[in-house]
Amino acid sequence: MEKKMGYVTYDQLKECIPDLPSGPLEKYRKQATFDWRRMKLVYDSLSTIQLKKHVWDFMRTHPLFQHQSASRTLDEERHIAVKRMYAIYNETFVPDLKLIDDPGLFQAQSEAMFMFDSALAVKVSLTFKMFANTIQGAGRDHHFNYLDDIEKARIGGCFALTEISHGSNARGMRTTATYIPEKRQFILHTPDFEAAKCWVGSLGKCATHAIIYAMLMSKGKNHGLHTFVVPIRDPETLLPYPGVTLGDLGEKIGLNGVDNGFVMFNNYHLPKEAALDKLGGVDDNGDYQTPFRDPSKRFGASLGILSGGRVHITSISTAYLQKAIVIAIRYSAVRKQFGPPNSEEMPVMEYQQQQIRLLPYLAATYALRVFCNWFCRTHIQLTINRFMGVDDNAAGRGIEMHALSSAVKPVCGWTARDGIQNCREACGGHGYLKAARIGDLRNDNDANCTYEGENSLLLQQASNWLLNVWSRRGTITKDDTPYGSLQFLDNADQLLFETCPWNTVEELIDPANLTHMYKWLTAYMLKMTHEKVSTLKSSGKDNFSAKNDSQSFNAVTLSVVYGENFIVNHFYKSANAFEDARCRNVLLKLVSLYGAFMLEKHMATLYIGGFFSKDQGLLLREGILRVCAALAPQAVSLADTLAPPDFCLNSVLGMADGEVYKHIQSSVMSYPGSMSRPEWWRDVVFWRSYIPSKL
Repeated sequence: MEKKMGYVTYDQLKECIPDLPSGPLEKYRKQATFDWRRMKLVYDSLSTIQLKKHVWDFMRTHPLFQHQSASRTLDEERHIAVKRMYAIYNETFVPDLKLIDDPGLFQAQSEAMFMFDSALAVKVSLTFKMFANTIQGAGRDHHFNYLDDIEKARIGGCFALTEISHGSNARGMRTTATYIPEKRQFILHTPDFEAAKCWVGSLGKCATHAIIYAMLMSKGKNHGLHTFVVPIRDPETLLPYPGVTLGDLGEKIGLNGVDNGFVMFNNYHLPKEAALDKLGGVDDNGDYQTPFRDPSKRFGASLGILSGGRVHITSISTAYLQKAIVIAIRYSAVRKQFGPPNSEEMPVMEYQQQQIRLLPYLAATYALRVFCNWFCRTHIQLTINRFMGVDDNAAGRGIEMHALSSAVKPVCGWTARDGIQNCREACGGHGYLKAARIGDLRNDNDANCTYEGENSLLLQQASNWLLNVWSRRGTITKDDTPYGSLQFLDNADQLLFETCPWNTVEELIDPANLTHMYKWLTAYMLKMTHEKVSTLKSSGKDNFSAKNDSQSFNAVTLSVVYGENFIVNHFYKSANAFEDARCRNVLLKLVSLYGAFMLEKHMATLYIGGFFSKDQGLLLREGILRVCAALAPQAVSLADTLAPPDFCLNSVLGMADGEVYKHIQSSVMSYPGSMSRPEWWRDVVFWRSYIPSKL
């Protein structure tokens, strides 16, 4: 009989997700108490699973998407990324109307590309999607001819905000766009190299247009940072226009398929129509106009647009961790070392230290994937609503989206950073092979901790918003928190009088209790940070100095905890609502492990605040170890759920058949030049014979 899960039948799942090959991993797969295909539905739908399969089937058979063993040169990396970008962009995997009806399909298509090659996905996103979304969100009807050109790939764009000497401090940007009423033109100008736009993805070699952020100057007044759509290269020749100086920043430690560049403007004239001024700009006479009476509303609405990069970086970081954890789990189930006396060697997965190095990050991958898929869909829907003019609280959504993305982007980036490094080390020497692919994942993810806002600075933006809501915590409305991230403030004053009432391992790792502990922790950190800032101001410090001196151990921790609290709660709600009982039981164990593992990092604060006492911290740690042991038999099947196809994973340690040593043998023996004498062999002989004669 066909098994049904909501509107999805098991036969439909099997059609999209092929059986796994038998091999050394079979022992662990037989121990799983849940169905690994079914588990995908906690973060995917049938339509997103089908779309990813469609994308991967296209890649698998296309000659441009075949892997090579040896590393490419920088120019080759740039070249193959561009060719793949146009090959993908030329395909219609799903009709546009269906994409609008189901925002999750946008996320699924992006995830499918990231699982194969992150540089490809970044190139597509920057060159077409982010470029078009900015024009849709901030442009007017006369800008929409650009959208037709983007759709037909006649032009390609990039997003230029950061300057050489200014990144996160938008107010310090020095590129100017001065309006000349007599000519109805802006003059775009870069005063010196320190004001050059830099780290602009897709600008270095290929972009024909750029979204430029510049200070809008009119009638001697600076109206602040505004956006302009600026032609920078001739689409027919790719040569820069007169008045535009641009170039490539060169090789990076990762993501070298993305051509990050810099650009400078020398009194470059633009028509007035270049301004993306739906949210505010100058009229023909140079007088400033905006549809928002309250300047903060204009700022709030614009924040929703600016948040897009951070929102989607959460998913990018998760994709890197997702691939790394699959590789490390599968390898750990095959690799055998030592064992009890007079017995066979054991898989390293059975060792407690291996479990605690990997399984909390397996749980984190599920937590982040469930959250990020929701977060990206939510942001896409916000963008669609703004474009359609149907959102009556765009400012409120934009402000909370900005605060939440400023907190969870660092949480996801740092979790991926630490998790991938643990995966690399847990795979021992073989994990250091390039063919293992974990090193590439680590290097590529590194950028996520910096671009679209350096993580520590982003946390300040989240904490600033939180500090502003503390004083009105008793009057928070749905308009203030349309996404519910401030629910931890419900009855906050009463909550902060509580102490932890649980005194057994089982109670301390119970998912419901963990969410309550996080609620207390978040409220406590907000209260303590607010009091620290207030005390410093009372002692005579100005607002800037008071906030600056409240970052370490206060505001930074507050923002991290705020982001973790939302992710933990979202994961718990999603797990609890999952209809399949066997999957739900395993998911709740993952909630326990993720929540307890993240909470343990704040142990000192729990004791300092008086919430924990006596041996509750020890019991929490014991709970982490117990859940790890309970999840170890499920780990391979949990990894199978997360795994992309083998040709996307492309790791000798992580293939679905578990034949690690056969894949290593094939890789090292077929690597170009691995078994041949080097061309410079005579130098070896010469210097070997020369050195003794000098002694």
